[in-house]
Amino acid sequence: MNGKITFVGAGPGAPDLITVRGAEALKRADLVVYAGSLVNEKLLDYARNAELVNSAKLSLDEVLALLCNGYHAGKSVVRLHTGDPAMYGAVSEQYRELDKQDIPYEVVPGVSSAFAAAAALKTEYTMPGLSMSVIMTRDAGRTPVPEKEALPSLAAHDCTMCIFLSAGNMRALIGKLRAAGRPEDTPVAVVYRASWENEKIVRGTLADIAERVEEAGIKRQAMIVVGKALNREQGGLSSLYDRNFAHGYRAAAGTEPFRGKCAVFGMTREGIAKALEIASGLTEADVFVPEKYASLVPEHRRVIYPDGRSKQAIARAWGIYRGFVMVMAAGIVVRHIAPLCGSKTSDPAVVVCDERGDYAVSLLSGHIGGANRLASDVARITGGKAVVTTASDVRGMTAFDELASRFHYRVNNPGAILKVSSHLLENGRVEVRMPRVLYDRFYADDARVVFCGESRDISVSVPGTETVLRMEAPRFFLGIGCRKGTGIAALRAAVAEVLKRSWVLMDCVEGFASADLKREEKGLLEFARETGKKLRFFSKKKLNAQKVEHPSEYAMKHLGIHSVSEAASLLAAGKGAALVTGKTVCGSVTVAVARQMKKTAL
Repeated sequence: MNGKITFVGAGPGAPDLITVRGAEALKRADLVVYAGSLVNEKLLDYARNAELVNSAKLSLDEVLALLCNGYHAGKSVVRLHTGDPAMYGAVSEQYRELDKQDIPYEVVPGVSSAFAAAAALKTEYTMPGLSMSVIMTRDAGRTPVPEKEALPSLAAHDCTMCIFLSAGNMRALIGKLRAAGRPEDTPVAVVYRASWENEKIVRGTLADIAERVEEAGIKRQAMIVVGKALNREQGGLSSLYDRNFAHGYRAAAGTEPFRGKCAVFGMTREGIAKALEIASGLTEADVFVPEKYASLVPEHRRVIYPDGRSKQAIARAWGIYRGFVMVMAAGIVVRHIAPLCGSKTSDPAVVVCDERGDYAVSLLSGHIGGANRLASDVARITGGKAVVTTASDVRGMTAFDELASRFHYRVNNPGAILKVSSHLLENGRVEVRMPRVLYDRFYADDARVVFCGESRDISVSVPGTETVLRMEAPRFFLGIGCRKGTGIAALRAAVAEVLKRSWVLMDCVEGFASADLKREEKGLLEFARETGKKLRFFSKKKLNAQKVEHPSEYAMKHLGIHSVSEAASLLAAGKGAALVTGKTVCGSVTVAVARQMKKTAL
């Protein structure tokens, strides 16, 4: 019986920086051939039952003989290299010889010293406005480098450089960087034995780094980092966290994502992998998985059902989740959910996605349930295309039930939705009463929709008939916390931002609430007067008695209150209230939004 050969990246030095997979390989090993002093010998403690061989004085043939003999003897063999084997690991020749002998092997990556150095320096090699590329190289020494990869040629690109195996002659190296046109004030850092107990960091510029390195006594085992990115204070902002920049896991500002917890189903190994990808990109989602594939899904996100019982699992989840993403054939989904469908005002959103993520089809409850939005979210995550077939969306208009869903309105007579939609799709005219801001945003350019007056509630009438679609405005309460002395401008900006994120109109806000401690807060009082909203304060006792989703350690430590914004919003909204938006921090202000389930006096 043959054994197994595994090449393992030991990491940069610290024994806890080896990968979990690498550590497990060492635990199973019968033979470990390690790269001498470059590898922290504390790592060998993982290999308690293995024969240990230091390869520092061995030739390539001798190392290969150990690996091959161990393999043929049925042993589990680990070849332990420093850092990551792919960077100056001298592994290619070993791979090549094993391939020639048709001996299989695995490779476990490791943390490169280049990245351990970045961690030690607390820097990012790629920063907007400074450098968006990294060159990993070494200076020519006893080992030559190709002519086109000579250090002056590479340094001329002016990007971040990580220079391996070159600390022995810093003055010559600095001369080559100067020859490439790098200015004297170019930042340089040298990290000796990154992550080891005797790690040492020397910083400077081209003008003085060579002298500083000599004074520190560093001659080898050091990573040299060159580039403007070392001055992180000068870098620009990444688009990744810009709220106006959309990507697979965040919609751009002004676009409405799906709200609510989702159940994501997969039935095959490939489907479950895609389901997990989708779930990780949604705000809140669980992955439903057959028992035989349970190990594919992290425990915190996993809901297991018996093999072959997907129909029953869907039925049990139907009344619990607001959205369903089904990574499977549409026909299966239709047959499974058909007995569960009730009405368009109560059915959850259902989206079907193929295993490759090419298409996300809005199948059920496109508007009120939000399936059209959920399909867009799924397509953004997978890089696919959302398929939406509701007629109003196809024609580029915002359906009134979609408007209701976005802005939290309650549709009082859902039977009128079809009549109004059909009338509009036949180019008929309707008359509306609604908040002017909604009309101007969604319907002002549509000649078929005639504005007949401003109203907090929404009514859509078909002239000459008794058809009137009525939608009742929601009522919200904002819980507000702020630091002492916060001005009205900061409060105004914070509330506007949270209302925008929450798709809540200020006209639908009944009032504000905060802690008793804020009764004399001038900015808060002025803001309430400016907006014409009532302002209520709650005692510490009442706030602490209110259960909240996101208790604050800071508030408890400094105020003796576990929550101000969330607890105050829920108390003001009354019995049965629900958080629409949890505690949101905007500078010195925190805001939470709670919806009132029934009318109560503030």
